[in-house]
Amino acid sequence: MSFITQEQAEQILGADFAPAGDKARLILLANTWTKNEVGFIPDPVDPLLKEAACEIIKGILAKVIYSGVERQTTSESVKADTVTVTETFSEGSTAISEFEQIAKALIDSLKLKPHGFAFKVYRA
Repeated sequence: MSFITQEQAEQILGADFAPAGDKARLILLANTWTKNEVGFIPDPVDPLLKEAACEIIKGILAKVIYSGVERQTTSESVKADTVTVTETFSEGSTAISEFEQIAKALIDSLKLKPHGFAFKVYRA
């Protein structure tokens, strides 16, 4: 089971969203990203999850998702007299693209992730 199939992606994004040889890989990467974000694949898959997967496909095609690591600024200083900017980056931090932000918002709107830690206890 997956969040989105190639046929579903073609319905949402159009049949020409990517070259035929790239579609299967894009679907695999989008499903992997979505699974990592959600944690499980619900049955049935909500249409918003399919839209989220399509946003990830768009981001991959725009080369802003799975494109490497970009560092996040942890401190910045500016000298006004000589216009010098110094930035310090958090090691291993990554930027979040607009496509990932949209996908995360769609996923979060479904309230699929439990907040906090919880488990069921059964007594015999």
